Amino acid sequence: MANDETQLYQQFLERLQRQDHVPAALTEIKNLFEFKPASEVVPAIRSAGITKIVNCLNISDRAQVDLTCEVLKICFDKFDVGDVIKIYTGHIMYLLRHEKSCVRRLAIDEVYKCVTSDPALLPVPQYIDVYVAVAQMVADTDITVANRAILITSNLPFEAYPKALSEMKIALDDSVSSKCNAYEVVVNISCKSVELFKICIDLGYYDFMLAELNTDDVLYQMNILELLSTLAVKPHGINYLVKNGALQKIAELIADLPNNPLGGLLTPGYMKFFGCIAHHYPKEIFEKYPVLLDTLFESLQSGDQSTLPVVIDTLGFVGCTIEGKLCLAAQGSKFTQAVDKVAQLIRNSTNDIKERALYCFANLISVDKDPKAPRGGPIDHRVTLMTREWFRVLSTRPASMETLFGICKNPFPDIRLAAFTLLNAVCQHQWGEELVAREAGFVEYLLDRTIDHTKKSKEAKFDIIKRLSKSPAFDSNILQRLQTYVEQGPFYSDTTMQVAMEEGD
Repeated sequence: MANDETQLYQQFLERLQRQDHVPAALTEIKNLFEFKPASEVVPAIRSAGITKIVNCLNISDRAQVDLTCEVLKICFDKFDVGDVIKIYTGHIMYLLRHEKSCVRRLAIDEVYKCVTSDPALLPVPQYIDVYVAVAQMVADTDITVANRAILITSNLPFEAYPKALSEMKIALDDSVSSKCNAYEVVVNISCKSVELFKICIDLGYYDFMLAELNTDDVLYQMNILELLSTLAVKPHGINYLVKNGALQKIAELIADLPNNPLGGLLTPGYMKFFGCIAHHYPKEIFEKYPVLLDTLFESLQSGDQSTLPVVIDTLGFVGCTIEGKLCLAAQGSKFTQAVDKVAQLIRNSTNDIKERALYCFANLISVDKDPKAPRGGPIDHRVTLMTREWFRVLSTRPASMETLFGICKNPFPDIRLAAFTLLNAVCQHQWGEELVAREAGFVEYLLDRTIDHTKKSKEAKFDIIKRLSKSPAFDSNILQRLQTYVEQGPFYSDTTMQVAMEEGD
């Protein structure tokens, strides 16, 4: 059977020599191999090769190029991962550099299979040219090809990087998009190890990135900042940004935002950058770069609708850890005013801002979102006192818990879910459980299964009830009802019970 396949394949290949026979011959090869097992197809392909099929790509006819790619893909898919590149390295190199994007896509997918399956399939000494070619394709004009190149180049064997990264620098002379693709690879691998990070530094990538922050292209600046924030959460990353003055430079750019004509557009990106670093290193950032925090507070108080969403999010992100809460509280009246402002936004703002403010407030009060916080252990008494005072700011008349109760009954599902998130944060404290217990009708509302119709809302409410079912703030009767709710699960309904009884009958 294998000999039959080989003979037919060779006949079809011969027909490819005449241009007017090419489409028919390609279709015949496609039909011959498409549904045959690899055990029959691979010997035939290896016997006669793929050169004549590849030569069919050297024509401007788009339909023929597409059909050729389709046939080559069928052939390639019959081989074990890596074998196509090992057997037809020269052809793959040609395909990777082909002018047609569909051809480059076909080739880079073969490399992607290898790297994601087992990078050792293509040892660096023999296949460094393949890795270099792919690295340069981060600047490809086809987004699909460029994205594949980013993924592959971010996951190469270590020994491939000196050469691959050196050759990838051609992307820095290309478009903004190409530069950002190269930066993404650089940051991805820099986060993996100090050694790879040093290679990127020595090749000048980070000096180039930081110099590019002076561009007037707002979106480009935002992309650079976002990538740098990813690096900065790594100890070797933040140390580098501090030691070479990069963080100081960014702090100065932030301080100058009010004088920058593009300041309103740039502020969200710089806030995200600051928030990401301050979330991980609040004490160091607050002490060495106070302008960052001052800008955050000023932007919050300004009420500028273009920057307010990201400012609220940033404040909550910084304050969701215990260390973040303590560092914010140490700012004194500035932070107190910020909490007042967030509470005001919860009470009186558009739904989008109200929702963000609720989540921000939840982060400030929650202790469970800090991975370093002891689970089930005592909460730092300073945090207990601070969060209780912050929650009181939510409202004076009516009282804060009554105000939160009202928001939990908001008809908009997104607002109600955000309110449940804040309630969950409050219930992580004993003072919060006691406030819920004293608020008339609140527990009954929570136990009412008819009020929530979305999966997220039911799950959020269930988590709250699960917390309260273990609280000493309630009498035995209430605790029994809460525990029954927990036993029944978040999605229990009387209809479920009725159907079960009818089936039993």
